[in-house]
Amino acid sequence: CIRMLVGLLLPTSGIAEVMGYDVVREPEAVKRSIGYMSQAFSLYRDLTVEENLTFFGGIYGLAGERLKRRRAEVVERVGIGDYLKRVSGQLSGGWKQRLALATALIHEPDVVFLDEPTAGVDPQGRLTIRQVISELRSAGVCVLLTTHELEEAERLADRIVIIDHGRVVADGTPAELMRSGQG
Repeated sequence: CIRMLVGLLLPTSGIAEVMGYDVVREPEAVKRSIGYMSQAFSLYRDLTVEENLTFFGGIYGLAGERLKRRRAEVVERVGIGDYLKRVSGQLSGGWKQRLALATALIHEPDVVFLDEPTAGVDPQGRLTIRQVISELRSAGVCVLLTTHELEEAERLADRIVIIDHGRVVADGTPAELMRSGQG
């Protein structure tokens, strides 16, 4: 489902829109307005942390002082400053997750898709990622998060959709789902 919404797969049926853009007819407009952190790292393993951030910022049209400012902001936000010169392929899974989150946020997207952002992450990294998600939500950014941890969904989400074999089996606020016995 996420891969369809971010324009990586064509929908098998129906219509999908993100920020008012049709994902089939306007995939580039969708991609410009979203950040996407996939479960499989989309980082360049032979580039340093700083080079990855510069590369992804450039893809989204950032350059010069704006790129420099945004790079510094996301580095601070995810706490990866001590690793800027390290080759990303040598990072642990948790630090790769933080870097992947930073690359998804560098261009200040309106919608952020996070696919299992805390999977395999150490407790401190998990706390940092959850804090960033909370800050994004507070700033009015729409965050679509996939997780297998219901507690994480309850803590971070305004609305939860439970999908089983591609079908929605429950949809509502955390409180509504708990009351109905579906959460």
